Amino acid sequence: MKLAGISHLASTGAPTGAEKSLAFLVEALAERGHETAVIAPGPWSLADGLEGAGVEVAAIPSRACWLVQWGPQPAPKQILRYLRWRMPDTGTRRMMVWLDRYWPDVVYVNCLPQLKGAAAARALGLPVVWHVREILPPGRRRTWFARRLARDASRIVAVSEAVAGWIRDEGLGDRVSVVHNGVDVPDRIDDSVTARAGLGLPTEGLMVGFLGGMAVHKGVSDLVAAAEHALRSIPDLHVVLATYGPAAEIDAVRRRIAASPKTDHFHLIPPVDDIFRLLAAVDVVAFSSIWPDSLPRVIMEAMAAARPVIATRTGGVPEMVVDGGTGFMVEPGAAEALGDRIVELARSAEIRRRLGSAAADRARSQFSVSTHVDRLERILSEAADG
Repeated sequence: MKLAGISHLASTGAPTGAEKSLAFLVEALAERGHETAVIAPGPWSLADGLEGAGVEVAAIPSRACWLVQWGPQPAPKQILRYLRWRMPDTGTRRMMVWLDRYWPDVVYVNCLPQLKGAAAARALGLPVVWHVREILPPGRRRTWFARRLARDASRIVAVSEAVAGWIRDEGLGDRVSVVHNGVDVPDRIDDSVTARAGLGLPTEGLMVGFLGGMAVHKGVSDLVAAAEHALRSIPDLHVVLATYGPAAEIDAVRRRIAASPKTDHFHLIPPVDDIFRLLAAVDVVAFSSIWPDSLPRVIMEAMAAARPVIATRTGGVPEMVVDGGTGFMVEPGAAEALGDRIVELARSAEIRRRLGSAAADRARSQFSVSTHVDRLERILSEAADG
């Protein structure tokens, strides 16, 4: 099979989970003997690694359609985003030229904002498998995106049942398949003291990690409030936050922490290439999103590292975390409840060990890499043959 993947983002720094998933898939398929290539909308931090694995990477600037957020946005902002996407863009034509030269058997479009990539493939008559990782609330915006899925996608892959639900509600149930992401369970990770020392973190006390991007919906302020609540009972608690995401959001988090009476218990560090190096340094991972997240990769990676997760009950999170079995879940925005769960785990190394061990077992059985690649390979092959 000859495959062309199209990425919606081209991060020059820390790539998102969706970008990592795309890169992982095309590299895994290349190892299985398929010919793979990727179009990215600019210089890409993952390009060198992929090219070293024999995957062609083409940087073709194009505008994604950033109308996929769950929460409410001011109407002027929505209109500006739509008009910017509608402005003349040579990217679609350049993608068509590249696809016409490469001529894949199937085009794999990663994430909903890459409307122009899907349209370019459809204009050439190429089959499109569209991997959707976004959850949209009911309304005209969702219907608008569904029409483009109906027009351009031969098959639709949903990253979770939470994503598949809205696609089915829009009448596309016959095209959608659910394929959870896959994650490698490491053979071993560093001990926490070594990992913390290497990252310049305190080597004593319980360490809670917030390792997802600092987007507006990630609820970082709720996590800070939860930690402040927990510190009343656990004075040696520390929180580490990986700083990647929009600069405005990172600055807002810095201001919130600076205003905290416990500011010295919060540690902001730059993105770390090896997520398991960072996971080795923490005892617990917190996920505080206030909007539905489709299937947060950071939770899956934490489970693979045998770390219990305290997460808000949103989107695809209940498909991953077993409440009381591999971690705990709280309601979105419930900072005090999140803090209480942190205290519970801080007081019992045995509970942390039990939940973490069960999380690693679940990662192996439910989110294996081989199952993930097998299912996507079959869907892509069927679309190519069809």
